[in-house]
Amino acid sequence: MGPIVDHAEELPTAARVDRGDESAHWTADELSAMTSLGGGGRVLCVRPTGTTRAVEACLQQSGYRIGRLSVTRESTHLPLAAASFQPDLIYVGLTEPVGECIAALEALATDPRTREFPLVALIPVDADASVIEDAYTRSGCDFLRLGATPIELIARTHLLVRLSRRAAGLGEPETALGSEETAANGSAGTRLDLRDKATGVYSATYLRHRLQQEIARAHRYQRPLTVLGVYSRDAQRDDRAAQIATVLGMACRNVDLVARLESDSFVVLLPETTGEDAQVVVARIERDLVAKGLSAKLGAASLGGSEDDGAYSASSLVRLACARANS
Repeated sequence: MGPIVDHAEELPTAARVDRGDESAHWTADELSAMTSLGGGGRVLCVRPTGTTRAVEACLQQSGYRIGRLSVTRESTHLPLAAASFQPDLIYVGLTEPVGECIAALEALATDPRTREFPLVALIPVDADASVIEDAYTRSGCDFLRLGATPIELIARTHLLVRLSRRAAGLGEPETALGSEETAANGSAGTRLDLRDKATGVYSATYLRHRLQQEIARAHRYQRPLTVLGVYSRDAQRDDRAAQIATVLGMACRNVDLVARLESDSFVVLLPETTGEDAQVVVARIERDLVAKGLSAKLGAASLGGSEDDGAYSASSLVRLACARANS
């Protein structure tokens, strides 16, 4: 397989060994189909030039949604733009002007809005060792040479996206998940994937999809967003979980979202809601739970927050809200 240089290369015919049993070896079509599995994440490409366009094309063919950002002299502008895309992984082309690309890496690696996203520098085959050292020192990024083959690129991307999703506690990426309206018009099986069967509220799968959208919108337009974590041992019984879900739903507006994250926990997504305003919702939920003889602990995390909160991404919001509910 040839390197990724200036176009997405076709996977070649697999080498065959003269053993008579041809079925023991992968064909080019079989290999291509196999390596295209597992896509569906979101990859942001910074500094898309002629060489890195091949990376985009290769990943798009594997089912990834691609975002693009140019490198500018004002590298401090990049984190907000990147956060509005909510990527699972960021690739930065380390090409001329190298200094601006390294500054972009540093900005993305240190800004609280983007520092949790895996960051990989795409480096030319002949990149100087001092450039690589400088990039690593300032950003701690991973590296992938532009001379890598398509299958190396896809394998690395699949791995980093899976690790990113697992670290966020939000599960594996889907190959495709449309809007709520599109899914509702699909098959019954599709609808069941978006809802928790026992309670009728949204599933963790749909929470991940919607939360990314809401965080991206909040970053882009500088709007408030709060997430509530709700933990209850009672919820381990489905009948009690359904009662808790009803209370949560009654306390929410139409634009809010209630999802069952685990058997004993829920997440409530509150767009256009500050942390202070969310306390009113928390008090209402706690009052209604007590009235129905149910017990639960609630925690809240708001986008932005203080530096100690670190609530700037989907993972940090959910993690912090649930940690406060469990404290």
